[in-house]
Amino acid sequence: MQRASKAYKQAMKKPLRNRAYIHVSIGVINQDAQKTAHVDIAENSFAGYADLHKPFNNYEADSVYASAEQEFAKTDGSMVFLPRDFREAVMNNGLVTESLLGSIVVRFGMGGLSIKGLTLDFGDCYPTSFTIENDTGIREYSGNHLALWATEDVFESTSFLKITPLSMVNGQGRLRIYKFLCGVGNVFTNKDLKSYSFKDYVSPISDKMPSQDMSLTVYNYSLRYNTDNPESAINFMELGQEIRISFGYDVTGNGDIEWIDSNEVYLKTWDADDKQAKFTATDSFDNRKGTYYRGRYRKEGITAYNLALDILEDMGLEEREYSLDPYLKDILIYNPIPVVSHMEALQMLSNACRCVLFQNRNKRIQIKSSFTPDMRADAEKQAKCSHVENILKGGVRDVYGAAFRDFAKVDGTMLFLPRDKEDILDSTGYLSAAVCDKDGIFEENPMITIFLEGPYNCYGVGINFCSVAPEEFVIRTYRDEKPVLAFEVTGNEELDCALREDFEDFDKMEIEFTKGSPNSRIALDCIQFGDITDYFLEYDMDLTATPKGTKQERLKSLSIIRTIYQESEKEAGQIYSEEMVVPPGDSRRIVYFNQASYELSAVFAIEEEGGEITYSDVLSDGTKIRMGESSDFYAELFFEHVGMEQSVQVVINGKEYKTNETRYTIEHNSTGEEREWKNELISTVQQAEKLEEWLAEYYQVPVEYEVSYRGDPRVDANDLFFLELRNRERAVIRCCQNELKYNGAWSGKMKARKVINT
Repeated sequence: MQRASKAYKQAMKKPLRNRAYIHVSIGVINQDAQKTAHVDIAENSFAGYADLHKPFNNYEADSVYASAEQEFAKTDGSMVFLPRDFREAVMNNGLVTESLLGSIVVRFGMGGLSIKGLTLDFGDCYPTSFTIENDTGIREYSGNHLALWATEDVFESTSFLKITPLSMVNGQGRLRIYKFLCGVGNVFTNKDLKSYSFKDYVSPISDKMPSQDMSLTVYNYSLRYNTDNPESAINFMELGQEIRISFGYDVTGNGDIEWIDSNEVYLKTWDADDKQAKFTATDSFDNRKGTYYRGRYRKEGITAYNLALDILEDMGLEEREYSLDPYLKDILIYNPIPVVSHMEALQMLSNACRCVLFQNRNKRIQIKSSFTPDMRADAEKQAKCSHVENILKGGVRDVYGAAFRDFAKVDGTMLFLPRDKEDILDSTGYLSAAVCDKDGIFEENPMITIFLEGPYNCYGVGINFCSVAPEEFVIRTYRDEKPVLAFEVTGNEELDCALREDFEDFDKMEIEFTKGSPNSRIALDCIQFGDITDYFLEYDMDLTATPKGTKQERLKSLSIIRTIYQESEKEAGQIYSEEMVVPPGDSRRIVYFNQASYELSAVFAIEEEGGEITYSDVLSDGTKIRMGESSDFYAELFFEHVGMEQSVQVVINGKEYKTNETRYTIEHNSTGEEREWKNELISTVQQAEKLEEWLAEYYQVPVEYEVSYRGDPRVDANDLFFLELRNRERAVIRCCQNELKYNGAWSGKMKARKVINT
């Protein structure tokens, strides 16, 4: 769920909502031009601190280096000094010419390109007039007053573009280009929109692939998107272009618009008639079509983290395009990933590691742990009826009424404290020994310390206080006793306090209460890590129909299939044979196997006179074969010194792994459904135990809901909610699929699974 202010949350609960806004941009980018755009040092003269690559890869400019140009350098702290050695310059300043009013030539990896539009980010010191030259001529642009300049002009038959400033806004200045886009963006707002829908799916147990699908319909009154219009932007759209969708909401009704983090997807289809144009888009998963062949059995194992990196590297992704939970570094995987798509490989790995696989709103592929490690809570000083160890168990605790301000209730929810300590129930939460004064100040601040069995990374912490809430407290986290994070909560009024912070890799947490409610103690029922929510779906405010609940068959037993690999006891033999035609010179081939194999070697099968077959890695004419990289499912072959094209019989020798399967079964109920789960990465009993426990927790609450609500653009699939039921009780549900529609007002539907009753 995306961040939003308190004012936004309150305004969304009003019976009549204020105006909503939409902003959709589709980049009409020539991908061939953008991917091959580059600058040649031989025909350009750049400053030593220029970055010759990032302007073409959609990077934002960093702090600008101050330099001696007319009306350029600022002394307001927004610029940085240049290092003496330009090789030590680390800030991205984009393309910067060495000379004043210098020109920049951009080359493309192919000729004859038709580029619809151009977008250039010149920065604060932009050219007011300039020329752009390509293979067919020179165009002059004047009267510019924008740092981010764009044109919809079409540059036909283009292999290069040369930008030459004629005058700069600051006089004698260098030409700078922070961002270079081969195209322009189409932007749609409320006035253009006819309808919009977005469907987001995430499996809580990674048994299915996540997905995102968008549909957008806009008015086409100007015929701008007609395919028979040669100047139409639709003719320059390409499969896979980025679409960014942002939603805003007027939180006060006076034009105070709060924008929610945008969604980014990829263009899939588009069409238009004289009345409307329709665009569909999908997520990055749908655009990844490659297959993973690098699976390998490892006796000593490989960390799930490094295995995920190998998959992502094979996909060609950069570090900024994914995020992995550090928890994966503590898991060893032994079995090879079978031959599947890259995305299926990530899904299989996520499930084996009890993680959820999804794409965030910035298109980053994420693998995030979906469970909480073992923890214990401790407090040096607590009241005699306090049991701090219970605060990690979740749910509502038994509470004894106590004589401090605004605490005791007479509604039957609190108990009388017994005279004998031995009669005190062991089901209470935490109650501090210290009582604060009328100003909320303690003589000695109460503190709770939570110890974790290993490093843990989570987003969010939920703290449920009982009756009274402290006004201020400090949270500190540590890893190996070294500080990781510290932040202060002030002005707290919430009994159910949801802290939406990213808690990175910690194994100890301290919560120090620095200011309480006047003349009171600290009373705390439970602390939840990670899966927190302060979002209530209520009948009177949010739901537009009665939720439809479906109860599935209870879980009788769950069996996890373990796949165990063993090396073969047989001699190496032929596992692959194929007749190939190899061209003259040196060449490379890749061959694939159906069964996991090892100890590979490659030879030619040579038929001698009399029909006898011999094997060698060298033919009589000097043609040689050798092995390159390989895995358990593929081998790279190199053919060298081939004098003329010829047909050869290639044989690969090796051994195939033996595999056997065993079951790890746990019975949960005397009747119900018997489930079986197979993930080929599960090999050890410990892996099977943990996976079974995780899956059983999911299946043992077999209630699913279909919920219609007013819709909210900050909601994502896999979010948690409190759902109000007809009997005025509430359940915690996890959204598996969220659908948001917009046609001037929001509406939403979600499919969700019950997590636990509260």
